[in-house]
Formats: sequence, C-alpha cells, structure tokens
Amino acid sequence: MPRTRLVSTIAAAGVIAAGLSTGTAWAGGPGGVIENVEDMSVAVGTGVFENDLVGFVAYGDTNEEARANVMAQCQGAGGMECTSDQATNDDYCIVSVADPNNYVVSGGEGVTVSAALQDAMQDAAARGMPMAASDAVVVISDCSWRE
Repeated sequence: MPRTRLVSTIAAAGVIAAGLSTGTAWAGGPGGVIENVEDMSVAVGTGVFENDLVGFVAYGDTNEEARANVMAQCQGAGGMECTSDQATNDDYCIVSVADPNNYVVSGGEGVTVSAALQDAMQDAAARGMPMAASDAVVVISDCSWRE
C-alpha cells in the first residue's frame, strides 16, 4: 500500500496535529482487547476536515488491524481523504508528514521522530512527489514502544 499521497485541500496554516489515541473497540474495529501488548501494532494516518489536515493514531493486534482502526477513527469523525500512512509492530517511531505547499502526505518510520520524518520525505521523493525540508510538517507521530 502506498505510503505517499496527494491531498487536495491542505491549507498552509491548516495542519493540525490532533493525535486522537484510541483502543480497538472505540475506533470502530472489532470488540475486545489487544491480546498481547508486546506484539501490539500501531498506525498513524490523516484526514481532511474543512481544509485542515488532522492526524490520528490507533492500535491493533496486527498492522492490518491498526491500519483499519485508524481509517475507522478518521471516517467516524467525518474526515475526508482518510488514509493510514504508516504502521508498525516493531520498535520504531512512525509519522505522517505533510507538505502544505505541494499537497503531499507521506508516512515514515525510524528510531526517532526525526529519522521517521527523513524516511517519509525519502519515500515521497522516490515516488516522484518530493517534499521541501523547510516545508514538511509532522502531522502526527507515535513512539509508544518507548513508553
């Protein structure tokens, strides 16, 4: 699944880092709890709300479940153009990064948020949608494995 996408309506001042953390059941996913927190997956994503880009984070037993939960969370809140930008069950920080000047959003991972930002920018460039380092903004990040 591509980690980079174009967003049609990012306003320069409209990038909102609203990390809405949630469990599986609240996010609209299947009921229950995460069985083994040691193997917990986390996903970050974004959605557009009245020309503002909002970030979301959700958890699951697998990367696929965490991605589905972040999508359900965004859609349940009324978001448009919702996507899951990055997921992991490894000891990495993950980010959703946006460049409001060229309307690109990309996901990345790394041992720090800065490393994850660089990964997202490299991924966007590899897909032919480069982000300017001076304009790229981390919309949402998660380093929950460090807690």
